[in-house]
Parts: sequence; C-alpha cells; structure tokens
Amino acid sequence: MPRISFITPLDQPSGSKRLLDILRTGLKDPHFNQLRIVTAYAKSGPLLRLKSDIETWLASGNSLCAILGIDQQGTSKEALTIAADLCKELYITRENGITFHPKIYLFDGPKHAKIIIGSNNLTVGGTETNFESSVILDLVLPDDDSIYTDLDTMWNKLLPHSCVATKAFEQKLLDELVANGAVLSELDKQARAKLTGNYPAAPRTGLIRKPASPLPISIMKSPKSNATAIMGQPQSSQQVVAGLIIQIKPHHNGEIFLSKIAVLQNPSFFGWPFKGSTIPKKVGNPAYPQRTPDPVVNINVYGSTTTPTLTLSNYKLNMVYYSTKEEIRITASPLVSQVPEYSIMVMMHGNSVGIDYEISIYRPDSPQYTYWLVACNQSMPGGGKKARKFGWF
Repeated sequence: MPRISFITPLDQPSGSKRLLDILRTGLKDPHFNQLRIVTAYAKSGPLLRLKSDIETWLASGNSLCAILGIDQQGTSKEALTIAADLCKELYITRENGITFHPKIYLFDGPKHAKIIIGSNNLTVGGTETNFESSVILDLVLPDDDSIYTDLDTMWNKLLPHSCVATKAFEQKLLDELVANGAVLSELDKQARAKLTGNYPAAPRTGLIRKPASPLPISIMKSPKSNATAIMGQPQSSQQVVAGLIIQIKPHHNGEIFLSKIAVLQNPSFFGWPFKGSTIPKKVGNPAYPQRTPDPVVNINVYGSTTTPTLTLSNYKLNMVYYSTKEEIRITASPLVSQVPEYSIMVMMHGNSVGIDYEISIYRPDSPQYTYWLVACNQSMPGGGKKARKFGWF
C-alpha cells in the first residue's frame, strides 16, 4: 500500500509544507531518475528557483519532461522558454472549448515513485504561497505497480501520438502563440491584470503568511564597477521580479536610502533612468535626476499586531538619484516616527490603475518580520552597525 500524505490549504501560506520544497527534495533523492510534470499553468518563478537543482539532476543523467497547458493565458512565454532549455521532452496542449486544468508531479525510479496530485500549478503561488491542497503518494515498486501503471498510462495518453490537443514544443510554435496572443510575457500579463483590476493585492488581513522564497542571486544582474555609466543605460526588464524586500533606515528628514546594488540589478523596477530633474533650493547647487512624476504609492506599516499601525493612501513618493554619492533615495516624512531602523520594506508593483507601488513595511516587532528577513539573501556593503539586507521575489 502506498504511503499517503497531504498538502492542506493552510500549509503553504504558513510555510509548514510547500510543493517547491517537495520538488527540490525529490530532485536530490537518488531513488528517482525521472520527473514528469503535467500542469495547467506555468510561470518562470518556480523554474528559476529550481533551475540549479534541475541542472544538477540532469547532469547526473536524470530526465525532466513536462506537458503544459496554455489556456486562459495562464502559462507565460518565459516559462515555456526556460522549460524548453531544461526539459528532455516538452509539450504544449490546448483544445478549443475544453480547459486543460490538471496538476500532477510524478517522480519515478526503478523501485520507488512519488506522485503529487492536486490544485498546485507550476507558479509561485501554486508552489509556495497560495491556499492549495494535494495528495502525495509514495509508492514502492513492484508492490504498488497497479497505481503506478495507471499514472504512467495517464502520461502516455496525453502525448501527441494519443492526444491531438498536445504538440511537441518548437520555437516556431511559441512564436505563433505569442503573435496571436495565446501566450503572453509576464510583464504583459501584469499590465493587463492591472488594467482589469485583477492584479494581486498587498496583504492586509490578519493571517500571518510566510513570503515566497527569494529569487536566486545568480539570476539577477551583476552590478558593475562604473555605476553611473551603467545606470545611464536602459537595460532589459527583469520580467520575473514581483517585488523588492529591503531593510531600511529612515533619516530624520524622511529620506530612505535604497540599495544601489538592487537598482543596478533591476533598473526597470525603479523606472530607471529617471527623466526629470530636481529644482535646487539654493542657486548654484546641482540638480539631480528625479523620477517624474512622483510615483504614487499605498503604504501600510505593520507593528506588533496584524493590522496596520499607519496607512498612507495615494502618497506621492519623491524618488531622486544623488549622482555625486551614487545613491537613490525616496522620501516619506510620515514614516520617521513610525518606522525604526532595520525595518523591512516590501515594495511591489501597484495593483490598480494610478498606483505605481504597493508598499508594506514590517517593523522588527511584527510577527511577519523574521519571515521577510529570511527572504533577504543579499547584503549591502557597510552602512551602520550592521549591513542592511535585501532580496527579490
């Protein structure tokens, strides 16, 4: 009989059990030599977080195969491109009038198999932060051959020779799907969701939630030595980024220094390069590059309770690049009395028209603070009693 366990709806938000961790563990388990994935939606986030583990898995002679649905524009261009590089076999399936909606993850080897079947798509939400539920079956072969055979048959029936809706992945096919709007880039998907009001909002409930794991440092841009030259050049967007996590130290005048390293890693997140200029208060003082118009933000500050201690709605956030010191600063004077040093600021793209960013700030006394601190996987050089940290998710 198989060993049966579950991912229950509260497991992933709390961080007690997540599909991403189960997949990572399976990729390191010597009992398995193949992973097959069938999922309705796929995004770049889980694939980038697992990329190093998958590459090690493949280098050991193991294989990864996947069947991805593209209905409802749920699978992104980036996910298909990354999966094509990692998969021994990659298939896309779509049948007009029928939504492809299964979520199945199948590890197998000569004597063991593990199957996760449930609601988890191959997205950051599906693998880490959403309310999801799944059944996990651990099989020992040949004792559980009857169950394994049914799952293996399921996979084979979805392959192109048996299912006319499934096609082997080709770059030409992806180009056609992108051209006709069936597959979107993740930036385009976010932009459309924002226009329709269907963009995920910043957390405001009392539930204590563990954030998604940070994006690996290796996939972010490496900062160069000549910051001014690089920051003056438009760079390609980091479509995979949902938000920035950064420890902050508000100054008495309301200024908050951002990380120059973070800005260099992902200029587009901050709207860099800035097009406007400051107006010096004194004649003869230099003007500095300024983001214009000021980004409009919603800010919620969290302390010892799970409800905000301060809320600023539609706040105009001054954002300036002080080129002499190569620093980007934002100014929010109301935060000075409310936010102690080393609080964590979580900055996400706005979820409605007219809002550029949703900002949540977690003070050190917040129950969420430790979770967000763990997600800061990079350090800034120097700067006070201890180096500030930041990360991307």
